[in-house]
Amino acid sequence: MTWDYPAYMTTVHGNWLTAIDALITASTFPTLTPYNPATLIAGMLTNIGQLQTIVTALDEHADYDTIYANAINLIDTTFVPEAYIVARIAAHTTDLDTEINTKIYPRFLSGMRNINAVLSSAFVIGQAAIAQDKLDKVAKFSADMRLQVLNKRSDMVTAVAGEMLRIKLQKMEFNRVIVSLELDYARLALAANSDYTNDLKSNAIDLMKWPLEKYKYGANLLAGLTGGVSGTSAMEGSRTARMIGSGLSGAAAGAMIGGATIGGGGGEGIGAILGGIAGMIGGS
Repeated sequence: MTWDYPAYMTTVHGNWLTAIDALITASTFPTLTPYNPATLIAGMLTNIGQLQTIVTALDEHADYDTIYANAINLIDTTFVPEAYIVARIAAHTTDLDTEINTKIYPRFLSGMRNINAVLSSAFVIGQAAIAQDKLDKVAKFSADMRLQVLNKRSDMVTAVAGEMLRIKLQKMEFNRVIVSLELDYARLALAANSDYTNDLKSNAIDLMKWPLEKYKYGANLLAGLTGGVSGTSAMEGSRTARMIGSGLSGAAAGAMIGGATIGGGGGEGIGAILGGIAGMIGGS
């Protein structure tokens, strides 16, 4: 006794085999070009090398000497108080002359007349003493003024040099942050382009398999009589999306840890950067 499937099943099965055979063609995968990260990696190495060159070129002695010299040149170019000093000395001299002519000389002459010594040598000596006292006061005022200006100039030079040094170090930090951001960008670009290539491949596979996949539902229908059916596979998520999500989660956790352990004031930012990078690495 020979056992066989019903005629309608064998007929459909034969027709489908013929149709499937016609649908099977040569693979298109050789035409897919995978993403080549060589250029991006070379750019990353170049940026890291440039930062390394800047850091290596730092010299605390030579750099500060240059900065201090530039600060002195800047202050001496913009801060020129000589005219102000001369005007203050002239004004102080005028005040002393006024006081001498309106108060000191009249008192001196009155006293000399009272002792009948207007034409004596004591009168001449007294006048000379008054004039010398004026010169001494003017000289002291001038010295005090110039000392104050020198002290002010020294303070300004030190402040400007410190600000120049701070800006230089801040620029170094900006360069480091830029390189760090470029590395993060490169990492995401590599992952995204890899996903893009995988998506092209997946789409090509789906496009090739779809005419064949349609027969799976008919095959399940025919096989349903015996209970032998097959399922479908689930789609895989984007690796780039997983990395970004992991990076954001890591950044949030890092910010909390950084704020607690470093004590705020920038600790949250440092923790967020480190946490984000660690999260992205773990998510990849």
